[in-house]
Amino acid sequence: MPSHLKRVESDGDWAAYHAIRKRVLWDDRGLGGYDERHPDDRLAGNHPLLLMHDGAPVGTARLDVVDQHLGIVRLVAIEAGLQRHGLGRTLMRQVETYARGLGLDRLDVNAASDAEGFYQKLGWSTVRADRENPLMTKALSDGDIAS
Repeated sequence: MPSHLKRVESDGDWAAYHAIRKRVLWDDRGLGGYDERHPDDRLAGNHPLLLMHDGAPVGTARLDVVDQHLGIVRLVAIEAGLQRHGLGRTLMRQVETYARGLGLDRLDVNAASDAEGFYQKLGWSTVRADRENPLMTKALSDGDIAS
């Protein structure tokens, strides 16, 4: 069964979404304070997404729509045991397709410093390297990237 992206909607989706993010982005990094009830996840312009593979949730991302042209990709995570098997690339390509479907022209991401190379391989450009989490951007259309 191919991988596909789905919007988080049901209680089961929310549980999987939070479990993956908490495990990969907080617990595995030795961080505490994960908040399953953070209001940003449910803001009207934000799109919590799950990557499904072989019928199971394996990855997450949230696409926050800033305006009619720009979206910000946040909290990208693939289950630790499934990393480095192309699922991150699949997730990001599907997020880009989803964003195009919303009419967005550009995406930004505040990349973890160890993920900058991953994004560069997918065509993202570093805009601000002077930050703990470098700001990267990618044009979704043929137009120029506005900074």
